[in-house]
Amino acid sequence: MKQILWIIIALCHSCFIWSQEGLQVALLFDGPYKKKHNAIEVLVKGEQLSSYHLTLFRSLTIKNDPEAFKEIERCVKVDAKEAIDKEEGMLGQELYYGFYCFPPQKEQNRYLFYRNTYLKERGKSEVTTVYMEGYATMEELKKIFKKNR
Repeated sequence: MKQILWIIIALCHSCFIWSQEGLQVALLFDGPYKKKHNAIEVLVKGEQLSSYHLTLFRSLTIKNDPEAFKEIERCVKVDAKEAIDKEEGMLGQELYYGFYCFPPQKEQNRYLFYRNTYLKERGKSEVTTVYMEGYATMEELKKIFKKNR
């Protein structure tokens, strides 16, 4: 019985990894960052997302950790090279925000959103990374993000 439970856990975990397969940000969502005391992870999938035309929403916000901010930005910049569509904002040489669209997988669009408030609002020291999958267009998601700012 214990073996079956571990197999089920492994299969569920591999489904999440597969969704970000080939992306550096998978290291963030499935690595040590989400276990930090200053991290907030959100994972939503299924019916709750249907009104947004999404099937998966994962976000990770890290607060007050400049070293982690650098590593997260590095991962996002590596992934940005594979994007088929993108919008970015830089402050100096650092990435302030990025919105990226990647080649679809299993007929679903894949998106990555990144924002580093530390660069602009020194009192609000956090970096947020969001990965999404579904049938929504990039324009639909941009409207949602701008509305919820």
